Amino acid sequence: MKKFTTLIVCSLFVLTEIPGQETAMKLYGIKSGIIEYSYSGDKVGKSTLYFDDYGNKSAAYADVVSNGEPSKGWVVSIGETQYMWDPAKTNEGMKVNNPMVKWIKESSKGDINAFYESTYAQIGMTPGPDENFLGKACKVFKGDMGKVLVWNGILMMMEMKMGAFESGQKATSVKTNVPVEAKYFILPKNIKFSEMPMF
Repeated sequence: MKKFTTLIVCSLFVLTEIPGQETAMKLYGIKSGIIEYSYSGDKVGKSTLYFDDYGNKSAAYADVVSNGEPSKGWVVSIGETQYMWDPAKTNEGMKVNNPMVKWIKESSKGDINAFYESTYAQIGMTPGPDENFLGKACKVFKGDMGKVLVWNGILMMMEMKMGAFESGQKATSVKTNVPVEAKYFILPKNIKFSEMPMF
């Protein structure tokens, strides 16, 4: 479970706003969407991200193999808490308080694009000319570590290399402003979620 939770949290960067806020921050410039991804490099496989309310509700399912070990599972974000579980384990899961939610709110000051630019700058990546990817005009960040394409706050493509470690993630299907079923944001009643220390 530990490897699975680290994999999902780090690779999908799923974040949500606390419900009930008078002014909800828009993590994405799109109200709702279903994004399908493929992975390459040290991790291979696929994932699907579902989101609504401009990213304030999100769910992700991944089926990947990392270093020869398969991982399948869901991550649903509600407020500052992320719930993670493997469908094959019908009665157990993990939940973790995600400090990145508070951090992104405080750091972005309402400007999510400026936040991304500042964040990537901290790892040596600088903005480049916009690039077209799947018909979308994407913001580009690149540096010695690799290259990232972002569209309306949504990760479209990432190629990273750190020493011998290589990782790639790219969107293969982008459906936006479409109805996203509420079932994706509902936690299974049969699963008992255990607390995981804040990372």
